[in-house]
Amino acid sequence: MDTNIFHDFENNMEHTAELLDGIASSVSLFMLSDELKFLHFNRAADEMFGYEKGGLYALTQKDPVSIFHPSYVDGLYSEIIATMRNGKLFHFDCRILCRDGSYKWTNLSAELVQQKEGGRLYFYCVLSPIEAPRHSLLEGRHFLVAAGDDWDRHTITDLIEGMGGTCHTAGSGLEALDLFIASQEDPYHSVFIGSRLTGMNGFELSKEIRHSDHPDGSKVPLILLISEDDHETMVHAAEEIGINLFLQKPLEKKAIRTLLTQLSQSST
Repeated sequence: MDTNIFHDFENNMEHTAELLDGIASSVSLFMLSDELKFLHFNRAADEMFGYEKGGLYALTQKDPVSIFHPSYVDGLYSEIIATMRNGKLFHFDCRILCRDGSYKWTNLSAELVQQKEGGRLYFYCVLSPIEAPRHSLLEGRHFLVAAGDDWDRHTITDLIEGMGGTCHTAGSGLEALDLFIASQEDPYHSVFIGSRLTGMNGFELSKEIRHSDHPDGSKVPLILLISEDDHETMVHAAEEIGINLFLQKPLEKKAIRTLLTQLSQSST
């Protein structure tokens, strides 16, 4: 990497941008003084997150940290400060906003290449896609687990929490409905609906959720736990109610993890 990149960028921005667009890797240039400011994203970076050319840059001009998942903004600043103390390179794993509203796990590998008067720091950064660490796949996601069967309820809850999510649990349909209705300020990402619910069965609970006044009532993913014997007779009826997904009992942890990973890839 040419350490004169920022000098060249300031003196001939269009030519330097063309050179960066010719690089296969996703690259950004950014500056930090009193605040973070992105100066350029190359074409490969825009394409990596599904944007047209200039899309990432346009977003960051309105709000420099808008492309980052809120959970990682403070960590980014801390990493940059630590870099100043310990050297010129830093690596930071975070989630960056894609054009479709989802977040892509990304490693930022940045090098401090220039420091100017007034404390202005200039970084050359390579962005690389990475696999999400399992313990943080569900970070920021909140679930409702309604199941009368203690083992089902605890198994699902333990796996969600182990992947970074949070849960409310209910052993009765009425309790689950009350929790859902009260969740407008902190809505659930998905609702698991099991068997042996008291007061209201899983089908009745699903209908109440779908026809509720809650803003997410018509669209929140509903996951029904069903036995193999009931699968054929229940799936069609469940789909008519608006139940989206199914988990077969007896529950297998591998199947639950697969479903949770699928849910983690939807927009938050």
